[in-house]
Amino acid sequence: MHSNQRWSISPSIDGTVRSARASLNAPKGQTSDVCPNECSDRSSHSNSDIAVMPERGTSGSRKSIGWIVLAAYSLFLVYRALHQGEVSDVSSVLVWELQDSRQLLAWIGGLVLRNLYEFAYFVPFGFIATMVVPYGSRWFRRFPISLPALAAGSTLAVLVRTIEIGWSWHLAVVVGLAFPLLGCLFGTWMGTTWLRGWRARLWFLPKIALLVFLAALCTDIILWLSVEKTPMSFEATRVTSAEKRRLVHLIRSKSPRSLNEGHTHTLRLTEHDINALLSWGLSLGSPNQKAKVSLARDSASLSMSVGVTLDGGKTRYLNIVIAGYSQIEEGILSLNVDRCRVGSVETPRCLLNVLSPVVTSLLSHDRRLKPFLEATRRVIIEPDSIEVTYGRLHLPPGFREDLFGPANASEDVLASTRAQVDHLLAVVSQLPHTRPSFGMCFETVFSLARDRSAERDPVTENRAGIFALGVLLGHPRIEEFLGPVLTECDNGAARGILRRVVLRERSDWAKHFCVSAAITLLSDEVLSDAAGLLMEDLDADIGGSGFSFADLLAGRAGSTFAARATRNEAAARAMQDRIARGFRVEEFFPLAADLPEGIPDAELQSRYGGVGGEAYRRLIEEIERRIAVCAAYR
Repeated sequence: MHSNQRWSISPSIDGTVRSARASLNAPKGQTSDVCPNECSDRSSHSNSDIAVMPERGTSGSRKSIGWIVLAAYSLFLVYRALHQGEVSDVSSVLVWELQDSRQLLAWIGGLVLRNLYEFAYFVPFGFIATMVVPYGSRWFRRFPISLPALAAGSTLAVLVRTIEIGWSWHLAVVVGLAFPLLGCLFGTWMGTTWLRGWRARLWFLPKIALLVFLAALCTDIILWLSVEKTPMSFEATRVTSAEKRRLVHLIRSKSPRSLNEGHTHTLRLTEHDINALLSWGLSLGSPNQKAKVSLARDSASLSMSVGVTLDGGKTRYLNIVIAGYSQIEEGILSLNVDRCRVGSVETPRCLLNVLSPVVTSLLSHDRRLKPFLEATRRVIIEPDSIEVTYGRLHLPPGFREDLFGPANASEDVLASTRAQVDHLLAVVSQLPHTRPSFGMCFETVFSLARDRSAERDPVTENRAGIFALGVLLGHPRIEEFLGPVLTECDNGAARGILRRVVLRERSDWAKHFCVSAAITLLSDEVLSDAAGLLMEDLDADIGGSGFSFADLLAGRAGSTFAARATRNEAAARAMQDRIARGFRVEEFFPLAADLPEGIPDAELQSRYGGVGGEAYRRLIEEIERRIAVCAAYR
């Protein structure tokens, strides 16, 4: 019995209790007739277990590798988040990109591409999580995806985004999680499909192809419906030179940066003023664009047409209408969009109700708009005007660069410009109480440029000399776009003398020549569109009343001079030698006194056909002819 009992209960690794009980209940001297079968079963079980155990070990190894891969990918996204910094907002687009239709479309495309990247970055989260996170109870198996894996991947996505933005959560940021979470969802679906076997895997690619096709088809339909053959029928407000000067004076007289703490200004702009500012700003960008604002009590609407050139050379128009309620009270923005139509696509009202709080949150936390919102005390919208009450404006460091793009010239140019400014001010301060001539200023600057070019790049030195003349003889606001070149200890008296320098007995021509020359180079060094706006702004300061073809000649001569003086190294040295030998006005600036000046806007339209009219073009051709025959530009 002992031997039988010992034989019957000598189990294999996974022996069954049933066989042991059968052996114990067998009569003495007999063995259970189930014993051989059980032994055979145990033997087969043992062999089966030996075969299965390596498979279980392999599965465990795969999960361990999966956890390692998931941890490594999480660290990669954390590293990317830390080095990328704060998530970009709507202000990542420069002001000029909103004016140029091609750049605007490129920005929209970049925005879409960035969101697709956000989607794609988090697809591996969902896929790997499906491989390593247990599926859970039978209740979870009812769903087409692994819910525990989706929860794990989404949690990791939220943690990565928290590291990326810190704890500055608001509604727009929460909505911005949509693409990362959709990426996790898609990855989880991929992983669940993969685990279901080869048949599910084979059907997966056709499903993806169908989704991509439907998405592309819907996108093409929306884009086609969004553009139209003709622009909207409204007329844009015409902006005259007198209008520009009036608006510049109005806005500067109410500058928020001139206020003391605790004091406020109230600026009232009519509907016409706002539309004039819109037309002025849009005129600096691409052609075929216009906008108009209509005001009502506590609400406003914006109509805008932007010409878009397609691949075939045809121009179609992006016609946009946005209307809604807006209010700002003590820096708090309230916004409710009632209507949004792009082309023939009308946004459903229910969707606008959902998006309005998101847009409000996005604008309220935008790093460019925030300083203006904080300074605003109250905004009142009336049927024909808007009234804004605001306090002192505090702009953060780097605000201008954030708005217009990198604003400073290279360090080499800035260093040489400072040397030129200091040198010219020192020379002028040593003169007796006489006003230096325009030619003497140029000779002083370009003689130093020639000396410095012995060991430096002559093109850089000529750029620096032209920038110095632009700041001292043209307008000090050139420095705002160039970079700091004037110091507090600079000779104020000498700077005052230089501002009165004349060209052919006209101080405004000297300013136009030097400002235009500097802006021509700013268009290279900084941003051509920003330079264009600066020229318009400065023209409102230094121009006379009415349109002047003589002023236009002075500006074109300055632009031509700057281009020839910095074309290449040989041209730069030749210009240095020419000016150092003696500056002769007629070689650089042709006769201009006989050109029409002081032309009222109505006469410019009726007599010359406006800007671009036939008579206007004839005078422009004459100006170009006169400049071309100047000895310095041949």
